[in-house]
Amino acid sequence: MTIQGLNYEFDIIDRPTFSYLKVLLKTGQEIKCERGSMMFFEPTLEIRTQKAEKGFLKSVKRTLAGETFMLNFFHANSNGWVALSPPFAGDLMHLPIESGRSWVVFSGGYVASSPHLQQETRFLGIKKGLFSGERSFMLTISAPEAPGDLFIGGNGAFIEWNLQPGQILNCDNGHLVAMESSVQFDIKRVGNWKSTLLSGEGVIAQLVGPGRVIMQSRNPKEFAMWLYKMMPHPSN
Repeated sequence: MTIQGLNYEFDIIDRPTFSYLKVLLKTGQEIKCERGSMMFFEPTLEIRTQKAEKGFLKSVKRTLAGETFMLNFFHANSNGWVALSPPFAGDLMHLPIESGRSWVVFSGGYVASSPHLQQETRFLGIKKGLFSGERSFMLTISAPEAPGDLFIGGNGAFIEWNLQPGQILNCDNGHLVAMESSVQFDIKRVGNWKSTLLSGEGVIAQLVGPGRVIMQSRNPKEFAMWLYKMMPHPSN
């Protein structure tokens, strides 16, 4: 079923396990997406590739957030479809971003967006970054001038919380996909030092509302480690 977003008509197909995104680009429209996410596109569209952010160092910093150095832009010379998918098995979600609003997207969550939406890579700082691992850097995606469409991917199924002002949610930071920028983010110990060292949880992300939080039901890092343990290994 085709959905009308703020900028595009689109459809998310084969939900929720092996979802992919089909976007109808009308004459003159563009969409930007992660390099390697394209499944197919019609010949009425053309592709160009450029640095993800203005400035070499900004694009390098983006890779530290788990995203690609380059982005692909699909431009419609006349109406045509493009299909996109993340590299992992899971679901896709559309997040409309109104003017003046912004979302924070965590490592691997970004799939595509309207080209005019601005992206900025944020560093949590030495103290938070030291303990948060792959969550040391994150993308802030905003609509400073005009509303736009953001598409995110999750490993597994999505879980959504709508935190009220002051409401606290503790979660494994590997399960975070995105949150509204109004949500406060901090890194905390899971309990006492014994629990922190021996529970297998280490540290947690503490989120404080208000705002929406999008989580994924599978932690990509833990899933990769589980697959590795199941694989045959040559004996030494």
